Amino acid sequence: MYCGQRPAMNLQRIVGGSSAVLGEWPWQASLQILQRHVCGAVLINQRWLLTAAHCILPYNVRLYMIMGSLNATSKDGVRLHLRRIVVHPHFNRTNMDFDIALLELVTMAPLTNVIQPICLPSSTHVFTNQSECFITGWGSSHTKVDGQGTQELQQASVDLISQSDCQEAYGWNIESNMMCAGFMEGGTDTCMGDSGGPLACMEASGRWFLAGITSWGKGCGRKNYPGVYTRITSVYDWIKSYI
Repeated sequence: MYCGQRPAMNLQRIVGGSSAVLGEWPWQASLQILQRHVCGAVLINQRWLLTAAHCILPYNVRLYMIMGSLNATSKDGVRLHLRRIVVHPHFNRTNMDFDIALLELVTMAPLTNVIQPICLPSSTHVFTNQSECFITGWGSSHTKVDGQGTQELQQASVDLISQSDCQEAYGWNIESNMMCAGFMEGGTDTCMGDSGGPLACMEASGRWFLAGITSWGKGCGRKNYPGVYTRITSVYDWIKSYI
């Protein structure tokens, strides 16, 4: 399947903590209810998206998607309705293990220069510290937890953090189905409204792969507390059983 490409981008742009341009992250979606951005989501083919399970349970079927727009609240994006929501059967709200859900669309997403699926890594795929990775979303752009969401889609370059460093930071609350990204010195991280959005990494082929789904953290951009993500390779077989 054609995936992980950014046809609107002629040049690769390397920036951190700044506004994205249209088509830079064509798999990014806004999960909404009543014209309000709730969480991020990510397109994995024309029929299915992924988001965080904790984004779904308070709202369920009243949710819909907006794609192809930098502004989550504008009317210039494509509105897509949901047929079905599949929360991972082992999702644990207490420790946020398996914090992932599949979203099936009623009609297939139209593929354009600004709407494209990201590639899924297989269960044996290994992302390295050399991988170029970005987080994106409309969440808080401030380091305070009461920061308001931004109007324009934001992006930031992040490092993948080893499982041992992550476990040391959080005190063994990090399950094998979780991974960490950000910077141990703080400053760059996803925040509340970015839950469910992608941790995307470009591999040697030049294509972008989904490494993680934004799940949780301690505050926003706090020193020694990187963002925690659901590890896609751990749930690949579950995803493929549906799509």
